[in-house]
Amino acid sequence: MEKLLDVRDLKVEYRTEERTSYAVKGVSFSMEKGEILGIVGESGSGKSTLGLALMALLPSYAHYTGEVIFQGKDLVPMSFDELRQLKGDELSVVFQEPMTSLNPLVRIGKQVEEMLTLHARDKDRKEAGIRMLSKEERKAKVLEMLEAVEIPEPEKAYKKYPHELSGGQQQRVMIAMALMCEPQLLIADEPTTALDADVQDQVLELLKKINKERGTSIILVSHDLRVIHKVCNRTLVMYKGEIVEQGTVEEIFEHPKDPYTQSLIAAITDERKGGKEIVSDPALEVKDLTVFYMQKTNKLGEKPKKKVIVEHMDFEVKKGEILGLVGKSGSGKSTISRAILGLHKDYTGEIIHHTKRPQMIFQDSSGSLNPARKIGWILEGPLRNQTKYWKQQKQKNPELDISKYILSPAERKQRVREMLQKVELDPDKYLDRYPRQLSGGQKQRVNIALALMSGSKFVIADEPVSALDVSIQEQILELLLGLQKDLNLSMLFISHDQNVVARICDRVIYMEEWTPRG
Repeated sequence: MEKLLDVRDLKVEYRTEERTSYAVKGVSFSMEKGEILGIVGESGSGKSTLGLALMALLPSYAHYTGEVIFQGKDLVPMSFDELRQLKGDELSVVFQEPMTSLNPLVRIGKQVEEMLTLHARDKDRKEAGIRMLSKEERKAKVLEMLEAVEIPEPEKAYKKYPHELSGGQQQRVMIAMALMCEPQLLIADEPTTALDADVQDQVLELLKKINKERGTSIILVSHDLRVIHKVCNRTLVMYKGEIVEQGTVEEIFEHPKDPYTQSLIAAITDERKGGKEIVSDPALEVKDLTVFYMQKTNKLGEKPKKKVIVEHMDFEVKKGEILGLVGKSGSGKSTISRAILGLHKDYTGEIIHHTKRPQMIFQDSSGSLNPARKIGWILEGPLRNQTKYWKQQKQKNPELDISKYILSPAERKQRVREMLQKVELDPDKYLDRYPRQLSGGQKQRVNIALALMSGSKFVIADEPVSALDVSIQEQILELLLGLQKDLNLSMLFISHDQNVVARICDRVIYMEEWTPRG
């Protein structure tokens, strides 16, 4: 087979005023044309940095050396203009979060078409006599590509905005954009991380189809060995900026040599919890719950239409129990959680709380934390709000004794330190850090601490580990199990990953089996 890419002693160094660190330490590997190569490792291993270095998309404070030989040409010494001729045409990338990569104000068709218009305007292309496509020809190519990536009803999708598509469809749009100029190499950086199992399989099958039918070589970057196993021919295992093991997928899975690779495989084959019967009073009762949205219509004077998401649902969460809620994307899992939290008012039926109103652990650990505030200030927020609330109640009722609810600034700071210790973060190290200075797993620990600060005994965890690699995922699950036992927490655990649910939950509700939708 013909060699497509040859990476030799590639080093990537991040230089800031605070410190200098190597993210990639002398990595060397090669790949053949038509191959699907996997790069796997936990958060901070350098896998995404390596992918960005191959595309010359590193930030300005990154410095890299070595050789990246692509089709016989070294990309490292190339100028910006030289690299621009390759990006999109010969090299392309699909990022992890389609919603942050797609422009929310521009329709899908125009965004995909932009790949053609931008590259058609290149000076070198014009001088080479390459004819610019007409508007009709560009639209025809976009529709053809949307159909190729299996987006239903391409004509309708062409006119939609990103928020009108599901997560899986958004990722298909990203793949369509990456393929518009028929690149030789496609780098897919965690393309299925936040997708449910069924949609994840569909996207992975699509990548395999593209590789087979178009001959596109693919580098798939992922923290999930299961994803790598489904798609890739060969795998590189990265740890702390180095390749610790490489080989065929079968060799890596069946005969792992490096201890780190062995630990990754062990993390996806761990024991399951499940099956434990909880005999206690309910923390939450949901009776005959029907949740719906009122959709506005385009016709003047026409009444809004009711769209039912969940219909006639009954369940309860016992005190001290972890109840799993599993369902495909769009099945209504998160809508139910919003109704329970009081954030969604359009429902009928009963939601009865037997504990303090539950708190939320969100999926997006970065988006849940104020980037402009330090961790200590963020965690103190619920206590400040609690103090403000009870002072307002005192004004309404002067005879009310609120002394047990009011904490002094010193007491609040001490409570924050104690909570950080509970989630296994050193207060001396993390109180004065900003969220951007934390890893994904550390930020999720802060989110767990934030949910527990007000003293609630009931927590809703909405996909709390879906964006984390398997080893960090295991640590967070162990932390949740430990906190649930120590604090006697009740928990509604929402996920699309049945393996994660089986690992942590006592009982499980599968919404796709019995929840009708209108």
